[in-house]
Amino acid sequence: MNVRRIGGVLAAALALTVTAACGSSDSAGSGGGDGGGDGKYTIGIVKFASSDQTSEQAIKGFRDYAEKQGWETSAVDPQGAVDKANGSMQDYVQKGVDLIVTAVFDSTTLTAGAQAAKAAGIPVVSISGGTTDGITANLDAGVSNGEPVAKQLVEDLGGKGEVLVLGYKSGLPCIGREQALDDALKSTDITTTRNEVPIPGQVEASTQFAQAWLAKHPAGSEPLAVWGCFDDPALGAIAALKSAGRDDVKVYGINGQPGAISAIKDGDMRATVYLLATEAGENFAKLVPEFVEGGVDAEPQEVALTNVLVTTDTIDDFLTKYPNSTK
Repeated sequence: MNVRRIGGVLAAALALTVTAACGSSDSAGSGGGDGGGDGKYTIGIVKFASSDQTSEQAIKGFRDYAEKQGWETSAVDPQGAVDKANGSMQDYVQKGVDLIVTAVFDSTTLTAGAQAAKAAGIPVVSISGGTTDGITANLDAGVSNGEPVAKQLVEDLGGKGEVLVLGYKSGLPCIGREQALDDALKSTDITTTRNEVPIPGQVEASTQFAQAWLAKHPAGSEPLAVWGCFDDPALGAIAALKSAGRDDVKVYGINGQPGAISAIKDGDMRATVYLLATEAGENFAKLVPEFVEGGVDAEPQEVALTNVLVTTDTIDDFLTKYPNSTK
């Protein structure tokens, strides 16, 4: 597959009211449903889950820009359920939107929705779900966002010790990030214990996983760390550490959510990767005319998502440059 990198960034949107079985929905803007013939578009956004702060930020950036252009957007929240996401896409096909945007779901699991859209001539693009037949553009929030934290973790542990890995195999970004961690650990003496976190309920489950893991890894036994494929599991692990009175375990996350940035400032988290999600969403929205005009047979595109590694060493400089990152 020929893949074209686009410097810039990400993001997302998707449309119209759906049945209660497909989750809650909301709409904004005004516009057409006429293929953008008058310069206006109707865009359907299939979210991943409203609890996923990073994709929500990207969608907000996208919708804010779209509204300024007079485009109509609406979004549905399938709450992490693949069947509801496919159903929502099919509902948008029936409504005749100009573009469908999905978020986080692995695009290969959205075959039913993608093929229905392709048959109707409606292009589909993804926020971090990858490209596949019927889904022509993707924001890469996976491997490239996992590499900086993985490198920092290996350096901090000195190439030895034990890591609790809190992963999520149903989301393509997490799959890529965990691959980056696995690659970084190959030449080390670091061993891992892995748990699959659920969504929703990721914070609470991660707290429980960390509690069980801490009981088997007493303080002073070896270098210890917790790695979350996004910030929520890392924050759940921090709750377990505080409850146990432990300060010997380094914690790493990805996404740069406000809670994670605050945790780094407080010294509770060692590092995260801050994703410029809102800016990415806006930049992605600027590509809507290209997506619509390119149609369902457009050359696949990979859109790079800018990120910044934030650590306890760099937090003060980071907050000076990004003062709103904790809001």
